[in-house]
Amino acid sequence: MKPTIVAIAAFAVLAGGSFRAEACNPLLNKNFGKHVAPTILPAAMLAKNNARTGTKTTIVGLWHDVHTASDGTLFLEGYDTWNDDGTENELGNLPPATGDLCVGAYTKKGKKVDLTTHVAWLYDMSGDYQGTLNIVEENKVSSDGNSYTGTFDAKFYDPTGTLFNEVTGTTTADRLVQ
Repeated sequence: MKPTIVAIAAFAVLAGGSFRAEACNPLLNKNFGKHVAPTILPAAMLAKNNARTGTKTTIVGLWHDVHTASDGTLFLEGYDTWNDDGTENELGNLPPATGDLCVGAYTKKGKKVDLTTHVAWLYDMSGDYQGTLNIVEENKVSSDGNSYTGTFDAKFYDPTGTLFNEVTGTTTADRLVQ
C-alpha cells in the first residue's frame, strides 16, 4: 500500500442553500484529493520493517490509514489507534481548527472488524461549528497482521442534524506498532 496524504473530500455545492463542502474541508481549495501526490512514510515507521514490534493479527495497535472515495479521490488520512476495549481514535491529517480528532467504537469477529460508529465535530477555519461527521467501516486484517483493507460510508450532518452529503469508498492501512 502507498501511504498518502489526507483530505476529507466532500463535494460541490450542497443541497439546501449556501452550506458548502469547503465549510467541512478548507483544504479543498488547495488541490487536495486527486491532485495530491502521496506522502510516503519512512519504512522504519512500519511494523513490517521493525522486528521490535512483534506479530499480532488483531486490529489492536497504531495504524496509518488512508480512505479513498469511490471516485478515486483522497477522502481522509490519519493515524488510527484501535484499542482492545472496542474503542478507536483517529487523528486526521487536517488543520486542528477544523476538528481533526475522531472517536469511535467497533466490534470484531476474528480478522473482520466493523467500526460501528466513528464521529467528529466539523468546523471551518474560523472556528465556526459546521456539523457532524459519522463514518462506519468494515475492515479485514491481513494474515500477517501488518495491514488491513475495507470499505467506509461517511455521512455529513449540518448543525440541525440534517444529512447533507454522503461519501463511500475504500480504506487501506499499514500497522505502525502493536
